[in-house]
Amino acid sequence: MKYTRYNYKSPKKNNNFIFVITLTLIAAIALGTIFSKLLPNNKTNTSTDSKTTKVSLEKDSKTSKEVSQSNVKDYVAIQCGVFSKKESALALKNSLMEFGSPFIIEEAKLNKVLLGVYLKDGVDSITKQLDAKKISYVKFNFQLVGEDSTSAQTNEMISADIKILNKLSEKNTKAYQTVELKKWMGSLTGAEAKSKNYAELTEIKSYLTAMPTELKKDKTEAGYIYIYKFIKKILKT
Repeated sequence: MKYTRYNYKSPKKNNNFIFVITLTLIAAIALGTIFSKLLPNNKTNTSTDSKTTKVSLEKDSKTSKEVSQSNVKDYVAIQCGVFSKKESALALKNSLMEFGSPFIIEEAKLNKVLLGVYLKDGVDSITKQLDAKKISYVKFNFQLVGEDSTSAQTNEMISADIKILNKLSEKNTKAYQTVELKKWMGSLTGAEAKSKNYAELTEIKSYLTAMPTELKKDKTEAGYIYIYKFIKKILKT
């Protein structure tokens, strides 16, 4: 009888063990099911973030490529002071004559004294002179992008005009011959009258065409004032 009971109890223990294992498996499966419902959402978010980043990088790359193929010009205006009184502005302007052709711009009832407008890659020689004399200044950067052939030509004309003004600002330059400039402008083609930038092209081209064959040094200040305001007007549109 004991032997029989022993055989009987042993299977019962095994059944309890199997029952515990079964419950454990069921619990594990249940937990697995719960986590499996949660995990896909996390994967989806990760995938979306990764895709978004990839798309963003592709867009940035495309934009950079388009900009590199477009006409992009960077300009720098050097401002040496701002005054409410015109007399103070004139005093500073006169003190800067040795460095170029300073000019005054009146904006918001203030008199801004600027030394000049330069191409970005040509401004260092000027700032080094100012630094050597410990003259305070602020650089304002402007970037113009030629989105089409019309605005690209406008950009090139602005650049050409600034180069002329920078040359006239040099101590040993008394005048600048504009014959080649006008000949170059006459050779330009591709501007479209339907372009939204056509009015700007017409304005700058008319301005440069009206220049005398020999542009003298005393016209530099007025030239800077014009091109500074012209660039600011383009940036506002």
